[in-house]
Amino acid sequence: MNQTHHSRQLWADNLRALSVIAVVLLHVASEFVSDIDVHNPLYGSANWWSGNIYISATLWCIPLFVMISGYFLLNKNESHRCFFKKRCRRILSPLLFWSVFYSLWVILKHALNDDLSSAYFTVAKGWVLGEPYYHLWYLFMIPFLYLITPALRIICHSVTQQELRLLICLCFALAMLSAVSDIVLLYFNLNAKISLFTHEFLNYIGYFCLGGYIGRYKITINSTWATVALMTGVITTIVGSYFISHLYFYSYLSVNVVLASTALFFLIKQHLNRDLKLSQLATYSFGIYLIHPLFIKSITSLFE
Repeated sequence: MNQTHHSRQLWADNLRALSVIAVVLLHVASEFVSDIDVHNPLYGSANWWSGNIYISATLWCIPLFVMISGYFLLNKNESHRCFFKKRCRRILSPLLFWSVFYSLWVILKHALNDDLSSAYFTVAKGWVLGEPYYHLWYLFMIPFLYLITPALRIICHSVTQQELRLLICLCFALAMLSAVSDIVLLYFNLNAKISLFTHEFLNYIGYFCLGGYIGRYKITINSTWATVALMTGVITTIVGSYFISHLYFYSYLSVNVVLASTALFFLIKQHLNRDLKLSQLATYSFGIYLIHPLFIKSITSLFE
């Protein structure tokens, strides 16, 4: 029985492992694209295109992490006390430790550049925005999804399948509208309005509940259509980020990324439920996520 249960979860290990590999690739590729706008001579260069393609092909990483959490957590039978105890142990300690660690890392880097005066402001701003370092925003966002998980469990168990599907569609529609509005506000120079990081989780309820929905109702889709949707999402990201704006197409809440992420989740679940020797990588995926920027920045600084 344990063997059967284990075999059913191989796809989840593979998904976590592939997602953390994608996260690392995404952040490495970002070094070639970030801060390069259409007026920069590097825009459209070979290096820029390489970065753009890698980013476009890996943006599904965070959505899949959120979906896999929803898949298991929203369909679990456990007491609220047990649930929160596990989540606090898994998230809060790493959040505090690594936030302090990266804050000290930022201060050290500024000190080495004789710019210590701005270091404390940079660190304070990072904490206020809920991202002491660029990748830690996820650790500041996910606890709020965990906080509402007991309520979401009740909702998922109380409503019909159709009602839950409509709720998920509504959550995605609002999140996508938020992604579009950010770009519109930026266009009209109204982007100074900053929302608290405590609101960020609202945009990811759709992904979270979709994972739970797929797990609860054992949803499958045609693999051919899923492949077409994945390729459409990725190609749209590649092309749209060049011809229109990467500010929208790189968003985890853009239509193209939602499409690609959802399609890939189904493809991995339906076709990668086999031992790809990635279970060890999956086990350490959270640790890799936390520490990988340290290696990326250390290596790239050698070439500057």
